[in-house]
Amino acid sequence: MAIIITILVLEIPEPEGATFAALWPLRDKLVMYLLSFLAIAVYWNNHHHLFQITEKIQGPVLWANNFFLLTISLIPFSSAWAGNHVMAFAPEFVMGIDFLFVNLSFYLLIRTIIAAHPEDAAVSAVLGQRYYKPWFSMLANVVGLVLGLFWPLMIAIFAFINLLPWILPERRIDQFLNNH
Repeated sequence: MAIIITILVLEIPEPEGATFAALWPLRDKLVMYLLSFLAIAVYWNNHHHLFQITEKIQGPVLWANNFFLLTISLIPFSSAWAGNHVMAFAPEFVMGIDFLFVNLSFYLLIRTIIAAHPEDAAVSAVLGQRYYKPWFSMLANVVGLVLGLFWPLMIAIFAFINLLPWILPERRIDQFLNNH
């Protein structure tokens, strides 16, 4: 994920001049870079947090993790295109679909990890029931995609609203780790 974050910055061209005013034409790209950096950092933190309580890795977990990495590796492409065409539907829609698939793939990763463990394992006990963050995120993406039909920028707004519950990693994992 560190490489994916690094690729994000490569999408920002050098300003056309040596003044602060030369940064103004790059404002959309810079905002999209910062938001995409935040998104990948949030996913990275939660991914790391999830694997702190994962005791068993099986083939399906590896494939689910690869699917997650595939979807998140598309963020530099989709956010760069959206950053170049902020009010255009197609680039914003592609970015929204990418974020939806990142959330879907992370949810599948969680479910695959839980399935690889017995019911009394930490990951099953902590995340097995009442885990609404992935559903909130996917719903936020879908709402953004629908609203984007009327105003494309809503897709980006909701793609980043979906991050709100994830900014702080799962408290139940922290509680488990502190108690064990």
